[in-house]
Amino acid sequence: MRADSYKIAVIGGDKRQAYLARIFAKKGYEVSVYGLCERLHDERIREAASLKEALQEVGAAVGPVPFIRSGKITGTYEVLDMNIETLFGKLPENVYFFAGNIPGEVRRYAQEKGIRAYDVMQDELVAARNAVAAAEGMVAEAITRSPVNLTKSRCLVLGYGRCGSVLTRLLKALLCRVLVSEKDKTRAADAYVLADGIVPETELTDAAGDVDFIFNTVPERILSEERLRHVGKNTWILDIASAPGGVDYRAAEDLSVNVVLLPGLPGRYAPASSAEILADFIENQIRLR
Repeated sequence: MRADSYKIAVIGGDKRQAYLARIFAKKGYEVSVYGLCERLHDERIREAASLKEALQEVGAAVGPVPFIRSGKITGTYEVLDMNIETLFGKLPENVYFFAGNIPGEVRRYAQEKGIRAYDVMQDELVAARNAVAAAEGMVAEAITRSPVNLTKSRCLVLGYGRCGSVLTRLLKALLCRVLVSEKDKTRAADAYVLADGIVPETELTDAAGDVDFIFNTVPERILSEERLRHVGKNTWILDIASAPGGVDYRAAEDLSVNVVLLPGLPGRYAPASSAEILADFIENQIRLR
């Protein structure tokens, strides 16, 4: 099947979706869009008036990353028919559907409708490439928000997974003193080679009180009220953990701790690169490359 005979719908999301639609259009796909964060003004792309219209006779549909936030399809503005029931009710049977961080029950619901649903963030290569954009975004946010230089600052990285490991490398390149807290022994051993120290959980409270920046990538409430009481007044906590985040935000507000939850950093700081990553994965799955 040729690209110019294949129809793809791109819906919702952030700037990644806008770039993704343009990428597919440039490659020759027939592209329809709905509920994007901006008008595209591209004669190659059909901007549908409804979700039903956008999904007519498509071979694949692409939702946002993450697919759902606060129980709704992610987007920068709401449209009345942008909901899961309408989406999966209007998609043709056997169609490909792609999105990120799809809840298990939603994925099962799609499969019951005869839809081949793929969670792009479960692919190791996509997640690894996406981690670069997320780590760069955290660095950009740290530089923007703090009154002190990030270069040669004291940093604490919570979690040494995909993003935490990339972030540690970036911070070391900026001559930062980087401590890492990681429960997994294998990951902690990997971090030991690059970081300036590994912080066991028993010493995390003390470590949090002696750094300029705390970067959290751990998807659990790791920064409790007790730990937040030790954080310095000029310290910034940057949290990219999945909602509700890794910080006791109510306690942080009461204690006047500098903290920010940063979802969707790749879509804000590197939407074009992130869209290329998604396009590569999607084309591999529908075998049109």
